Amino acid sequence: MIKKLNKIYSLIIFGFFLLMPVFTARADSLNQQVSFFVDSGFSKNEAVKIDATLKGSYDNVYFYFEDSWWNDKKQEEYPDLFSKMSKLASEFDSNIYPQLTSTFGNEANPGIDKDKKITVLFYSMKDNARGYVRNIDEYDRLVNPYSNQREMLYLNVDNLDSPLMKSFLAHEFMHLITFNQKEMKYNVAEDVWLNEARAEYAPTLLGYNDNLASTNYLSNRVKSFINSPSTSLIDWDGSIDDYGAVSIFVHYLVDHYGSYILVDSLKSKEVGIESINQALLKNNIKERFNDIYTNFTIAVYLNDCSVSAKYCFKNPNLVDLHILPFSNYLPFSGDSNLYLGQNIKNYTAHWQKFSGGVGTLKLTFKSSSNAEFVIPYIVKNISGDAIVNFLEFNQNQSSDLLVPGIGKDIASVILIPSVQQSSLDTKVSYYYSLTAASFFDTNANQGDDLEADEIKLPFTIDKPLSQMNREELLTVLLKLIITLLTQGRLIPIQ
Repeated sequence: MIKKLNKIYSLIIFGFFLLMPVFTARADSLNQQVSFFVDSGFSKNEAVKIDATLKGSYDNVYFYFEDSWWNDKKQEEYPDLFSKMSKLASEFDSNIYPQLTSTFGNEANPGIDKDKKITVLFYSMKDNARGYVRNIDEYDRLVNPYSNQREMLYLNVDNLDSPLMKSFLAHEFMHLITFNQKEMKYNVAEDVWLNEARAEYAPTLLGYNDNLASTNYLSNRVKSFINSPSTSLIDWDGSIDDYGAVSIFVHYLVDHYGSYILVDSLKSKEVGIESINQALLKNNIKERFNDIYTNFTIAVYLNDCSVSAKYCFKNPNLVDLHILPFSNYLPFSGDSNLYLGQNIKNYTAHWQKFSGGVGTLKLTFKSSSNAEFVIPYIVKNISGDAIVNFLEFNQNQSSDLLVPGIGKDIASVILIPSVQQSSLDTKVSYYYSLTAASFFDTNANQGDDLEADEIKLPFTIDKPLSQMNREELLTVLLKLIITLLTQGRLIPIQ
C-alpha cells in the first residue's frame, strides 16, 4: 500500500513539473538584432518601434544601437564608437551600478527577462531629450502588449559625445531602482517629483558634480532654477523648469539631512511628501517636510550661513546661488502706496522685494482663498545684515507688517509667500494681494536727518524735498549741479 501511494505521488509530482513553465536565464549575443517598442513622444521621427543591434555586452549591461543610426556611420568612425561604449560601460560596472544599488537597493534582478544585465537602447531622440524609462517593460506582454519585457532604459544617442552621458545613464538607472524598490515591493507608484528628485541626486552621489565646472550636470539645473524659481515643486509637467526645481530642492534636503532621508523614503509604503515625513520621523528629526520647504525658500534667496545654517547651501556648486526677487520700488519722498496681486500654485514660492520709500513701511497681505499661506520675511539693513521672521495671520488670512526706518536704516524687505498643503489640487492657483505704503510716523521719532527741509540749498524751492516726486528731485539736483559749477564750487572732470 505504501509503495503504491509513493508511486502515485511520484507521478503527480512529475506531472506538476512537466506543466510548470520553464524559466531559463536568457543571454543576448553580440550582433543580435531586436525590434524594441519606444516612446513616440521622445523619438525624433515619432517612431513607436526601433530596430537595434547589440554592439556591446558587459558585466551588468547590454548596449543596443539603433540600426539606421549605426549603419549611417563611416567605417573609420567605429573604433571611436566602441571606445566610448567601453568607457561608459566600465563606468557603469565599476561605479554607477555598485554605488547606487548599495545605497538604494537593486533594480529587479534578474527581473522579468531572467537576465541579470539591464538593457540600454541608444537611438535618435528629439532635441534636448536625454533619456527615459518605461515601467511597462517590467511586465509580461500578456499584461501589456507593448512591453519589451526587460529591465531597460533609453538614451539619446546624439549625447554619446557629451561628458554628461554618464550622469544621464545614472539618472535613468535610478528610475529602475525606484520602480523595483517602491512599485514592485509595495505596489504603490512614487510621486513623479520625488522619483525625479532621487534620480537628480544620483550624479552628485556618484561624484560627477565634484569638478565645480560650469558645464557639470548640477550647474545646468541651477541655470534652469534661476530662470524660473517660482515653479511648483510637486506639480510635474516634465519641463526643464520642473527638473530645476526638484534638483535644487533635493540637494538642499540632502545638504541638511543626509542621503538616508532619500533612502528611507524609498523603503517606505508611503509616497511623496508623506514618505519624506516618515523618513524624518524615523531618523528622529523634528522638522517636517513643510518646515524644510519653508527654509529652502529662504535659503535660495539669502544663502547666508551666518544668519542661520538652515538658510544656506553646503554643496560647493550651490554656495553662490541667489534667485532674483520681484522688485517693487516706492518713491523716495513723501507718502506712497503700491498694490499688487498674484496667483500662486501649491508648493511654489514668490520672492517679493520692497525698497525705496521713507519713514515707516507698512506691508499688508490678504488672501480670500482656502489655501493656507506661509510667509517668512527678510529685513535687510543698509550694511547688508539680514533678520528673518514670519508673518502672523488673523482668522481672515490677512496680516500687517510695520518696518520703521525704511530709506534710513533699512534697505529692503523681502516677503516670501508660499502655499504648502499636500491635500490641495496641484493644478489650481491661489490668489493673494500685497499692499505697500511708506509714511512718516510722527510718533516714531524718525530722526531729524529724514527731514529734507533741514538741507540748505543755494536757491529757493517751492516745497520741501520730502514731498517731491522723483522727477522734481532730479530737477532740483540738476539745478544744484549747474549752480555749483557756475559758482566754481564744483569742478567738472576733464
